[in-house]
Amino acid sequence: MQLSQAEGSASVAPGEGHLVDIAVAVGRLVRVVRSLDRLPPATLRALSILDERRGLRVSEFARLDGCSQPTATTLIGRLVAGGLVSRTRDPGDSRAVVVELTPAGRDCLNASRRAIGSALAARLPSFGTDRLDRLRVELSDLLGELKSTAPQPFSHQE
Repeated sequence: MQLSQAEGSASVAPGEGHLVDIAVAVGRLVRVVRSLDRLPPATLRALSILDERRGLRVSEFARLDGCSQPTATTLIGRLVAGGLVSRTRDPGDSRAVVVELTPAGRDCLNASRRAIGSALAARLPSFGTDRLDRLRVELSDLLGELKSTAPQPFSHQE
């Protein structure tokens, strides 16, 4: 993998080039992970968003997913029909609905995550537990810092 994606840029502040490299590597990692999963990317993304942010209005889900409200409504409709998501009236606004994972949706997401973990582990036999733990901690810290310093509301896709 080519690193130093920021090279050739007019001026890169110290550390900024590393952040560019990390962002590029994470994007590539996401594409690898998508290729390992049996769920369609939109389904995995939707279940992940609803796992992280419980009880979302469809409009808020659409914003977080980066799609239009009609697209979100269609996707949520498919997930409701599949028993993975429930849709209920918002108690604070009877015109709106709130969507959240069902137990079956949570089981589906967890099974998908376990399958991805197994597939990655099989492809990375030289990455020991200590190294993976360091990566996990560093990425968790990075994400936590980004969330804490982001202008609200923070748009996060898993």
